[in-house]
Amino acid sequence: MKTILTNDEKKKRKRSTILNAAIKLYSVNGFAETKVADIAKEAGVSFGTVFTYFDSKEVLYEVAILEPLEEIKPYFMELEEHFKGEPLEVVKEMIDCHIQLFSTRSEYLRLIQQILARPDRFPKLFKELDDFVKVFIHSIYSVIKEGQRLGYFYEETPSLIAESYLSILNGMRLTFIDEYTNVMQKNISRQALRLFGPISNK
Repeated sequence: MKTILTNDEKKKRKRSTILNAAIKLYSVNGFAETKVADIAKEAGVSFGTVFTYFDSKEVLYEVAILEPLEEIKPYFMELEEHFKGEPLEVVKEMIDCHIQLFSTRSEYLRLIQQILARPDRFPKLFKELDDFVKVFIHSIYSVIKEGQRLGYFYEETPSLIAESYLSILNGMRLTFIDEYTNVMQKNISRQALRLFGPISNK
């Protein structure tokens, strides 16, 4: 039986299709080289339809960065709600979750890299990402400190450990060439865990 969508559902689906097309093309070509006409063609809609959902090319680029960021924020900002147990278990679960979140988002990771590489070009978006990093560091700080107290983690500055961890997540894009595999996930998870420095006999 064919599912009948309401008008609101059709609009949401079309908006999502346009946004996903934009993320794909912006990630490959960058902001300046991506034309709205190309986004419309990729999404299978008319040129004018893009502007029905997004006021401008600039707004569409901002949304391509900020909406996915809002989706993943809870898993970085609300660690105690999502991950339970002693610090080592919390970090292990967190790493597995984050890698899974990003495993199919190589295009989004490329977009993030564009912003980080040009803070002067995209100051508003850079600030959003910078604030995201600061809040994550604040969220995980006590977990790392407690893990250090228990002897699980290196006696290193928690903020440095957290920033290094985010760097390895950001660099995951370089790993995804053809397909994402469970073996790849385990390898990346292992390397990420080593940044925290759990002692082997714990």
